[in-house]
Amino acid sequence: MTPPVELIPAQRQRLWGWQAVVNFTLGGVGAGLYGTAVVVAGFERGPSVVLASWLAPLLVLAGFAAVAGEAGRPLRGPRVLWNVRTSWMSRELWIGAAFVPLIVADIAFPLRLYRALALAAAVLLTLAQGMILRRSRGIAAWDAAVMPWLFLLSAAVSGSGAYMVLEVLAGRAVAPAVIKASLVLLAAALGLRRAYVFTPAGHAFRDATASLRDGWAGRVGVGVGTVIPLGALAVALASPAAAAPAAAMAGLGMVAGQAYFKTELILRAGLLRPITVPALRMSRRLS
Repeated sequence: MTPPVELIPAQRQRLWGWQAVVNFTLGGVGAGLYGTAVVVAGFERGPSVVLASWLAPLLVLAGFAAVAGEAGRPLRGPRVLWNVRTSWMSRELWIGAAFVPLIVADIAFPLRLYRALALAAAVLLTLAQGMILRRSRGIAAWDAAVMPWLFLLSAAVSGSGAYMVLEVLAGRAVAPAVIKASLVLLAAALGLRRAYVFTPAGHAFRDATASLRDGWAGRVGVGVGTVIPLGALAVALASPAAAAPAAAMAGLGMVAGQAYFKTELILRAGLLRPITVPALRMSRRLS
């Protein structure tokens, strides 16, 4: 079978840079941190939920501010809000606009209902960020059905990591249930990521995700974001005396690993699809 002829090779996309990475990373950490704190506290308003209620909105808003600056004209950012019927970027902003006021309302008038609604908004926010990439049809590495679930698991991993770090810094013991849940999240995220990079989606996808699958970038990401945290969490479970520093180390690795993955996904794997034709046949024209 004749291979397709490549007329224009794959080129790196130029629309999204570090600001988009910051938005996706901070948004995921903020949403995941709040969700972890609320679930661990059983939707009660404990000290961890209070701290997350202040930090999570700041992280999400900082991410939005970063991506607004990338556009070059941040004052025109509100125009994005009117494309909610067709744009996942618009939906992300609307969900973020609901997430922050719900937390503010809970700070002013503590209610479990506000916490439940804010948690739902946190989940939808991470899924919307994944859908932004999912709908980028021209970029092979992003146009994958699993992308929203990758972002949801990434937020859960980085959020639980941030939660453990904050608990240690506050002088509180990290509950064994949180450590065990973090082990499960890490294993699930690793499995889903490996399934993603080995998806049989054509040569354009394979070329774009080569660094995440076979290169040093993938190995560094797995080592820092999964292997080291798994080992540290195992130590935290086995040795109560070393639980605090081990949990903090695992948490830092979980946050750093997810940030690294999103950096590689946006900046390195973000290649536009090559322009190809099934076959190119030259024929002489009789005069």
